[in-house]
Amino acid sequence: MGLVKAFQSAYFDWYGGGANSLASGYSRGMGLGAEIIGTFVLVYTVFSATDPKRSARDSHVPLCVSICCYLLS
Repeated sequence: MGLVKAFQSAYFDWYGGGANSLASGYSRGMGLGAEIIGTFVLVYTVFSATDPKRSARDSHVPLCVSICCYLLS
């Protein structure tokens, strides 16, 4: 958190130190559900991309993980 405050102090002050809260209209249960689903998708993508039983796994691992992270953000 110190690096964010050091390099982007205007954003840090504007958002009150971070964006660790839900938007209005979303409950804590919905946020928890979204985190669980997102974590499952990311872990499943990493495990399936690095599965040693797959023959062509080395070339597309970074692409698969990057696309998954982009879609979850």
